[in-house]
Amino acid sequence: AVITSGLKMGGVQSQSTRAYFAAEAGAERLLYEFRQTGNLDDIYVHQENIFGTTTLPTGSSYVVNYDQFPPFIFTSIGSYESTKRSVELDF
Repeated sequence: AVITSGLKMGGVQSQSTRAYFAAEAGAERLLYEFRQTGNLDDIYVHQENIFGTTTLPTGSSYVVNYDQFPPFIFTSIGSYESTKRSVELDF
């Protein structure tokens, strides 16, 4: 029972890590787009799901939402299987 429990927890941690790094990828993309344009007007045209759902080669995915103005607050939500993690950015 202890071994089975440990294996399950290890799987959940692996899913959580992949979801977190997917959220980080969405945040990095937002920062990249901002650096390219130097302007947030081009980025937050749509308030939710700015870039669409982006699926990464690892099977994880992310969406980036524009939440508030001002200050500019964006939330990047990473998903992997049944696990979600989010990262918030503010300007």
